[in-house]
Amino acid sequence: MKHIVLFLAATLLVPSFLFAGEGEDRIFVSPTALPYEAGGKVSVEVWLNVSEPVTSFRVHLKYDPSMIEVREIRPNEETFPFWWKQEAADGVVVLEASLPNPGFEGEDLAAVVVASARQAGNRLFEVDKAASLLLSAQDENILAPQESVAQRGAIAAGFGPPAGGGGTGVLLGILILGGLAVGAVVLLRSRKK
Repeated sequence: MKHIVLFLAATLLVPSFLFAGEGEDRIFVSPTALPYEAGGKVSVEVWLNVSEPVTSFRVHLKYDPSMIEVREIRPNEETFPFWWKQEAADGVVVLEASLPNPGFEGEDLAAVVVASARQAGNRLFEVDKAASLLLSAQDENILAPQESVAQRGAIAAGFGPPAGGGGTGVLLGILILGGLAVGAVVLLRSRKK
């Protein structure tokens, strides 16, 4: 019985782990926290990770201006050649850039933000997801929640987020669970005979 429980747990959990992070579109900073002393210098990398081609982006990074002061923004002009905005004011760094079709897909550095510490701390920058966007070649924000009735229906039909890969994992889990249920019934009936 112990082996059956372990088999069932592994069979149900593995598909969700396999598909958990696949295709996640996001903007992130590295490092998210780092100890620093007053007067010290810190550099933070701003990264994009996209599963479909993106032709424009806007990144808003929040920070505490009483703790750190932005000194320089170094954009990645090799991957993102057209920069519209690189500014820091009132606790927000704004980065806006575009690139021609077919766009950018995958993971790459967007910019490096260099700051000096006004006082000791460890908190750096945080991505403001509500104000940031990643625009596809069709001018759709791939970071935005899917809110229309048609989009919700498509998500429900796919058993999960369309770009997240979670639908495949859920569907696979349901199919495996159904197969296990049939197998358990057959096993129990064969033992009764």
